Amino acid sequence: MMVETEGVIKFNLTFRTEKLGGVDIGELSAWRTVLKDLGLLGQTPGRYDGYGFGNISQRCAGGFVISGTQTGELDAVTLDDYAVCETWDLQRNAVDAKGTVKPSSESLSHASIYDVHESVTCALHAHSPDIWRNSVELGIAVTEESVAYGTPEMAKEVRRLMMDMDSPGIFSMGGHEDGIFTFGRSLAEAGQLMVHELVRARALI
Repeated sequence: MMVETEGVIKFNLTFRTEKLGGVDIGELSAWRTVLKDLGLLGQTPGRYDGYGFGNISQRCAGGFVISGTQTGELDAVTLDDYAVCETWDLQRNAVDAKGTVKPSSESLSHASIYDVHESVTCALHAHSPDIWRNSVELGIAVTEESVAYGTPEMAKEVRRLMMDMDSPGIFSMGGHEDGIFTFGRSLAEAGQLMVHELVRARALI
């Protein structure tokens, strides 16, 4: 298992500080609360060296809105705790974004999902030891263990897996401890799939 530092932005970020407006995050933030209550997203001293974990996104006009980096400790969030990724380039490992907080370190993985499936409107990245450790038994696709999170290689690996997946879908990140992604045509699809797989995983324990 490779050693990694959670929550560190590894892509080339061009960031414009700007107060966001006109983006509806009501349902997205509601699902964030659900994931946080289940321990799938957050920030606690005893996990991942105290760094925040988990992030969520949904398509919006001009790109996608995504939770800001290291906002996991917040119990409630507003639009100020999100960023909008406007353009991205996997080959250049680059993201252009705006907001009052920088975008999640997993922004390129989210971008890869949106690039492959036009029907996908949202993506949820959670940290679940239960699902992650039982991914193979649960029949969940897994990225290569040698590929680290937040890198162009991970974004390309996500894209590779996505080419053979339907929506809604789920995959596990072999090189990113406890990392799980779900995506769907609606937040209900992606969120319910995450909870469903958590129940299946815990039934195995």
